Amino acid sequence: MTPQTIIRAQPAPKSFEQDAYSFLVKFAHRKRGHSFSAEMVTLAALKKGIAAPDMRNWGPVFRAVAADGYIRRSDVLFPRSMGNGTLSPGWTET
Repeated sequence: MTPQTIIRAQPAPKSFEQDAYSFLVKFAHRKRGHSFSAEMVTLAALKKGIAAPDMRNWGPVFRAVAADGYIRRSDVLFPRSMGNGTLSPGWTET
């Protein structure tokens, strides 16, 4: 692989998208009144056997759940433990 190679996430299987969507809605409901990070969700989902071929496949799931009005961005910042440690806004149930 050369430095010019563009890495793209593989499309997630339909079952992943459906399972992840449901899991995120339920996770947010359980956290009602408390902010949570995307990493909290993805790590909890992995423990339940919900795994994407690529972690970037979670982005469209979060956008869909937010667009459907189940979650929104919170003002609470969380450090990205799987990323570079920068702070990222969390999520909260609407």
